[in-house]
Amino acid sequence: MPTTKAKESRGRAAPVDGGVGRYVPAHVRAEDELDAVQRISQALAGELDLNRVLAAVLRVVDGVVGAEGASVLLIDPDTGGMSFHVAAGPGSDRALTVPLPPGAGICGHVARTGKPLIVNDAASDSRLYRAVDENTGVRTRNVLCVPIRTGERLWGVLELINKTGGGFDPDDLRLAQVVAAQFGLAFANAHLHREIVGKERMAAIGQTVSGLAHCIKNILNGIRSGSAVIDRSLRAEDHAAVADGWQVVRRNNEMLGALVLDMLSLARDAKPHPFPTDVNDLAEQVCGLMKERATERGIEVAFSPADGLDDVTLDPTHFYRSLLNLVSNAIDACGEGGRAAVRVGRGRGRVTVSIADNGAGISKENRRKLFTEFFTTKGGRGTGLGLPVTRKLVAEMGGEIRFHSVEGRGTRFVIALPL
Repeated sequence: MPTTKAKESRGRAAPVDGGVGRYVPAHVRAEDELDAVQRISQALAGELDLNRVLAAVLRVVDGVVGAEGASVLLIDPDTGGMSFHVAAGPGSDRALTVPLPPGAGICGHVARTGKPLIVNDAASDSRLYRAVDENTGVRTRNVLCVPIRTGERLWGVLELINKTGGGFDPDDLRLAQVVAAQFGLAFANAHLHREIVGKERMAAIGQTVSGLAHCIKNILNGIRSGSAVIDRSLRAEDHAAVADGWQVVRRNNEMLGALVLDMLSLARDAKPHPFPTDVNDLAEQVCGLMKERATERGIEVAFSPADGLDDVTLDPTHFYRSLLNLVSNAIDACGEGGRAAVRVGRGRGRVTVSIADNGAGISKENRRKLFTEFFTTKGGRGTGLGLPVTRKLVAEMGGEIRFHSVEGRGTRFVIALPL
């Protein structure tokens, strides 16, 4: 039976922690490689922002192989040249600024042929792209380079340089190929994710533009109708009809202004500006503002304050707009002779405002779409942004909005905000 010393003599030379002249048995090297592959797999699994992990992965490979530097170079699909995507080791920051023309250097050769390559005497190899050494100040002694690919797609190359204690060998190549295969899968995953996100974003933009165009078209139709009434009435010197036409134009101008405000609210996160607010007073103001509109349609608006409610710290503008949207919807939901009721309450550390109507209620099918942008049951009279905006404003104040509806009996919305 061979002695322990004889066993170790069959182990291949592998530097530990980059040291020169220190060797470990083959089975220890294999354990290091397995551990490295496991750590690399865990680092790359599900990671879409590859820049956060690639440099760390390269340092793991350096530690096992004993290379002084490692880098990933990606191919530019437009020019065919390559550039350093990430790099680790001496001169890595400067390497990132050096582009490689198509086919240039040992890496360019590997990219062109699609085959891995070990060059242990780089200085005498005519394929070495010396501009990288000149810019980084690092002299390349030996190189291991493997392609990074998935199927027919070549992403770039993985390069290791300057192994300490000797040249690169087949075991180093095997580990580099395993790592390059994982890099390829990670690049493919990230590329697919970008494509999916891009398509979803374009679909969302298309839906938004379509919804906006529909809303603006309805508003413009209203303005045109009102303007036509005004023109005819002016020619006929019918001043009462002029006033009627102007009311149509005014209402549509208000809708256009509300649409712009709603789009701005949806498009950006508005930081609330809270300060102590009399919720009873603000709710009563909203009801008073909407009463004239409700009276024109034969609808009653009732208000019930909360007894003994102290000022609540909230954003009064957010609260006012939210309540205005809901009371307006309640009035629209009522038929002639209907009733909308606004009630302020408190309990369990929250202030609540409920807005109820005795209208037709919301169908089960429409309840699921209620907070979807541009969904409306009002036809040309609605933009479909009021409820999404209201939910967003309430959420920005740390509150929530919920509703309950029974077809044929009415709907009740409740805003709940922390005291």
